[in-house]
Amino acid sequence: MTIQLIATDLDATFLNDQKTFDQNLYQEMVEKAKAKGVTFVVATGNHPDKVRHYFSGVDQSYLLIANNGAEVVTSSGQVLATFAIDPSAFAPVVEQIDNMKERISMGLVFTGTEKAFMLRSQADLGLGFDKAASYFKSLTLIDDLSEIDEPILKMTVNIPEYELPFIKQIEDMALPVHVTTSGYGAIDFVAPNVNKGVALFDLSQRLNIQKEAMAAFGDGLNDLEMLEYVGQPYIMPNADPMLLGRGFKKAVADNNHDGVLKTILQKLL
Repeated sequence: MTIQLIATDLDATFLNDQKTFDQNLYQEMVEKAKAKGVTFVVATGNHPDKVRHYFSGVDQSYLLIANNGAEVVTSSGQVLATFAIDPSAFAPVVEQIDNMKERISMGLVFTGTEKAFMLRSQADLGLGFDKAASYFKSLTLIDDLSEIDEPILKMTVNIPEYELPFIKQIEDMALPVHVTTSGYGAIDFVAPNVNKGVALFDLSQRLNIQKEAMAAFGDGLNDLEMLEYVGQPYIMPNADPMLLGRGFKKAVADNNHDGVLKTILQKLL
């Protein structure tokens, strides 16, 4: 089936380790995709402002699945869909993190629709507040969870080399969250049944594109549902070993050699 939509994760997939990409190759891909009527989708755990920063100076007519599926946004910034976390999950997650402070390299961040929040009691954990503020939009310190005054789309904590045990620990608590990891210690919480695959389904309904006509690229476990959903899934040569053996194709090169763009141009366009 002819490909009508191509989605890609960013970190360690589309972006190289310096958080950049070949802009000339990207512009070539964009022009060819537009000529063939193919929709390009960025599907990431990042928030929209961070994505716009990565693509500054080049075409930004992509559709965006942000915050690991909790938000679907147009290129003009119009929010098509949001999926907020039930606040009843906040305190139990905070308690679990407080019980393992020695493992934490970044305290829990609550990403809202307009800004992000961090408890002052966790601001000094690991790399500290300033490092977290470089990743999250308008990160605000709070003394109590009651100060969160907007819907929360994602919660993020960084626990290097302990992601899977911590995820199992949270899952055993049966909280109203879906928890996943993008690797490198980062753990994300979103609303139940929210992931990049669900967001792609939302787009399939809006755009009238069958999943068989979609391709996707990913490297981590937070890409799994998206890869399982589309007709042509690709993983990076540098992908999480837990994505191997699932029948996914491999991109022609890793993230440090623009494997996504080269695969799109060689195989999909």
